[in-house]
Amino acid sequence: MVGPRPRSTRFLVVLLVAASLVIITVDFRQGSSGPLAGVGRSVRAALAPLQSAVTTLTRPIGDFFSGLVHLPTLQRENEDLRAELDDYRTQVAAAREKARQLQELQALLGLKQTLDPAAVPAVVIASGISNFEWTVTINKGSTDGIAVEMPVVTGSANSARLVGHVTAVTSHSATVQLILDRSHAVYGVLSNPREAGLVRGRGDDDLVMDLIAPGTDIDLTEGPVDVFTQSYEVRGERGMYPPGLLIGEVSRVFQGANQLQTSVSVRPAVDFSSLEFVLVLQLEPGGAAT
Repeated sequence: MVGPRPRSTRFLVVLLVAASLVIITVDFRQGSSGPLAGVGRSVRAALAPLQSAVTTLTRPIGDFFSGLVHLPTLQRENEDLRAELDDYRTQVAAAREKARQLQELQALLGLKQTLDPAAVPAVVIASGISNFEWTVTINKGSTDGIAVEMPVVTGSANSARLVGHVTAVTSHSATVQLILDRSHAVYGVLSNPREAGLVRGRGDDDLVMDLIAPGTDIDLTEGPVDVFTQSYEVRGERGMYPPGLLIGEVSRVFQGANQLQTSVSVRPAVDFSSLEFVLVLQLEPGGAAT
């Protein structure tokens, strides 16, 4: 009784598998109207949420690995875009600088046309500013008609602003002493009141104008007070600069220690930190045109 049982069991399993295959085949042939169609639909409906969850979980992982594959390409594209942006910024900056230079040259040309003496345009090519001297070098020299003591200006047709004067000349360059130099002095006059004095350079600090008549009332609350060059003649010798060149604007008024004179500090009209284009007035020593 014990021996036949395994064979019966195996036979039963084979019989069930065969029956299942027959049912599946019949259901497959009958399509959606088969007897197992409803069961299949129920199973698919039960598995759908699980499939969706698996897809949601695995899709970011797939995207991540796909991104890793394309990462070098994206990095190169990013670098190319950054390079293009840097080039664009450089082009914009260069265009702005050219526009600024053009505007300054046009203003200088307008000034040149208003000046009585002939004027030679020049470009500042070097700076000798130090604690001991305040000078610049320009790209015009004796072959261009430049000579020692010729005034140097900048500005526009509405205002000629004093830069300094030529102190040394070579054939193709010249040295200009700036009004900031501590050894430089120029005779000036206030716009209001019309009082004269001596304007001296003080390097990094504002210019100082002293020897103004004591008791001179200089009121800065009523508007800016400018300082212009003033012509003079002593024993037949005229001053180096022609009259009417703007030196600067009064920034402070103070009395001398001995109360015998009034002094003022003068902010230069020229921004020497960005000085680039100038005009050299072709005047002989004493202010006469060459």
